[in-house]
Amino acid sequence: MIATMTSPDDTEQAERRTSALRDNIERKGNNAYYFAHAHKADGPVWDGKEEPKLLAKKPSSIEDQRSSTPSSFDIKSNITSYAFSDEGATVKLYITMEGVGEKCSDEDVTLEHGTTSFCLLVNNYNDKSSEPMCLSFLKLTAEISSAKFRKKADRIILTLTKVDPDKTWHTINCKGTPDHEVV
Repeated sequence: MIATMTSPDDTEQAERRTSALRDNIERKGNNAYYFAHAHKADGPVWDGKEEPKLLAKKPSSIEDQRSSTPSSFDIKSNITSYAFSDEGATVKLYITMEGVGEKCSDEDVTLEHGTTSFCLLVNNYNDKSSEPMCLSFLKLTAEISSAKFRKKADRIILTLTKVDPDKTWHTINCKGTPDHEVV
């Protein structure tokens, strides 16, 4: 028996010679007839087990958060109606929630924010559901330096302080189309 040694380059050349598809992609690049097949699967090697395997964790969507604890930004907004006002140096959102002043304490309302995002959570508002009420924007029209809220009898008022007071906000999110119903 004769053993032959092949280098990785020899193996790669042999693969190219045996595959017309790879040869066409190599020669013609983006203009190749088989360009759609150019991507090679480079995922992890199967470990032989049927159980699912966590490959990566989803990164937090708030840019200022450095810890590995889950963020309230992961909760989908279920507050879909609010009023909005650009007042020069600040932007105000008026969220009507009947009886929020009686149903919720100040500790039940939390507001997290980054420079381009915020998330308002209202716990214990719904008697039927333990799910908090949430209004969250992951990409605001422009940067904010601070965010605060005031709880009234039937509404919550959010005040966002702009970094650039000269920039006019026509909408809250930067996509230009509202994710929520503006009233």
